[in-house]
Amino acid sequence: MLSITFVIISVLTLDLNAWLKITRMRPALDPMNESLTNSPLPAVSARPPADTLSKASTLLDHMLTPEMAGFRLLKLTNLMSRPFFFLFSKQNDLTLNEWRSIVVLANRPGSAAQDLSAATGLHPMNVSRAVIALRKRALVEEARDPDNHRRILLWLTHRGDELFKSIAPHSEVQNKRLFDVLSQDELTAFVRTLDKLTARAQEITQDD
Repeated sequence: MLSITFVIISVLTLDLNAWLKITRMRPALDPMNESLTNSPLPAVSARPPADTLSKASTLLDHMLTPEMAGFRLLKLTNLMSRPFFFLFSKQNDLTLNEWRSIVVLANRPGSAAQDLSAATGLHPMNVSRAVIALRKRALVEEARDPDNHRRILLWLTHRGDELFKSIAPHSEVQNKRLFDVLSQDELTAFVRTLDKLTARAQEITQDD
């Protein structure tokens, strides 16, 4: 079973992809990954009139603040991700996207890249990069689906499984430390809310 923190990251990734879709910016972007792509930003032809800027500023004052729910979730996820970078990323030469792919394959062996994208909320291009890197390090192996030869299925190798087992207990302890401040009723309501937000984010990004 995937951790609640993992689900939070997936929701935020879907939410950010939705924002990019609305603003017509479509890079292979992951808010928790090491790269925001090297895609150039759209050119700005001229500075908007002062009254337009003032109206936009007023609108943003009500829409985009550090107190909004999305910012708070992102802050929580960033805080939860720090130990990974400090303790495991450099030590194991893993990006967060690669680790998330490993987590999915440990729980759902035989998944395709599309399944990894659906489970994590990552852009397919980011999943592809993660899988390629993991295969180069012999952490993941692949085979064609016997029922659909165009579909490639993925599994952790023995080495990949050992890596997962070495990191997963630390992640589980971290999750327990975070969520032990919630009562069972609060946790149940929180998970229900996450599921609802995930479903909504998937609706928004379904054409992405």
